[in-house]
Amino acid sequence: MISKSILNIIFRGLTLISKFAFVFFLGKYSIDEYDLGEFGIITTSISLIIYLIGFDYYVYNTREIIKSKNVISNVRNQFYFHLLLYVLLLPIALAVIFGFDFVGFKYFWIFLLLIFSEHLGQELFRLFTTLEKSAIANMLFFIKSGLWVWVALFDYFILKNEIDLTRYIIMWAIFSWGSMLLSVIYLKRTIAIKAFKFYKPNYSLIIMGAKNSGIFFISSMSFLIIQFSDRYMIDFYHGKKMVGVYSMYSQFINAIDVFVFSAIIMVMYPRLIKLFSVKEEYKKLYKKFITYVLCAAALLILMSWLIAPFIFEFLEKPSFLEYLETYNLLLLGVFFLLWSYVYHYDLYIKKKDVLLLKISLIAMVTNVTLNLFLIPDKGIFGASIATMISFFVMFILKLAYSKRKIYDSI
Repeated sequence: MISKSILNIIFRGLTLISKFAFVFFLGKYSIDEYDLGEFGIITTSISLIIYLIGFDYYVYNTREIIKSKNVISNVRNQFYFHLLLYVLLLPIALAVIFGFDFVGFKYFWIFLLLIFSEHLGQELFRLFTTLEKSAIANMLFFIKSGLWVWVALFDYFILKNEIDLTRYIIMWAIFSWGSMLLSVIYLKRTIAIKAFKFYKPNYSLIIMGAKNSGIFFISSMSFLIIQFSDRYMIDFYHGKKMVGVYSMYSQFINAIDVFVFSAIIMVMYPRLIKLFSVKEEYKKLYKKFITYVLCAAALLILMSWLIAPFIFEFLEKPSFLEYLETYNLLLLGVFFLLWSYVYHYDLYIKKKDVLLLKISLIAMVTNVTLNLFLIPDKGIFGASIATMISFFVMFILKLAYSKRKIYDSI
């Protein structure tokens, strides 16, 4: 019988491969880089809106569910909280994205449907993980994020239909909603929900949850702004073709980040927490943690630096090779990012949440400021400079404060 951990690896691996396959497919078979750029802006916008509405409330709710075992009451409070954010924030976000023509209005309704299904699917994924149903969670995640890609490839290679980004996004929405509905059905059976009654919200618990999640949300949102804000500036000044080139590079960079995090950090981080009170054991494991992260990062970055140019050549788009200096700077940036993780988790274990928030905000302000100055003139190369410097600033500050005993002077 296949173990739960192996099933998790299989489904997460299939999801990652599916995302790569679709980006490669658009990169090679589209007439130019425009489709890839448009898809990149759409996925980035949906991710940011979901994160904005999610508010990292799950961080608080996960702890409350484990502590109280009252799943239905906590889920109900979280539902009310998200509903309020939908009313307050979603119209503003949609007005910015469609008002500035980052996403064409022809995608409006399917975009809206994807926000609902992707957000609810993400929250249910986290809930299933909390309820120790991780294999089910990862299977449903693959259905919504990966399975539709193979239908799109079947549509092009077997049915011989022309590339149509709108059709592919509709496929994504169908599978996203299908996965979400399956999740709701499974949740109802898992925790024996007979009826989700709309009792009066517990305002005190909701406010407490928002306060406790606020620090994590601002810190995470700052990091997402570093990762994604440059795409909007590239689109505004240089168009979606250049966003397409930058999205292709970012897909490789993200794969390095995801692999190191999944293979090393997720495995070793819980052990570091357990051993923190035993100083000598913690130091030994922490040294191994640093070594493993740096060695894996260096190896993957070197492999990517050597292999990526051949893949870009295979895609037969001259621009992918023309801007290789941008890709190389992004590789350097992800090295600083991964190096910063080892000090990030040391500070996190020491409960220096406010310090980490301040560092994230400093790095974000650095990134946005540099993007505003560099992207109009230098395009995606300017974006890569801003990203690299921001991750370097993050690394230096986390290193410095991880090594010292005074944490409140920043």
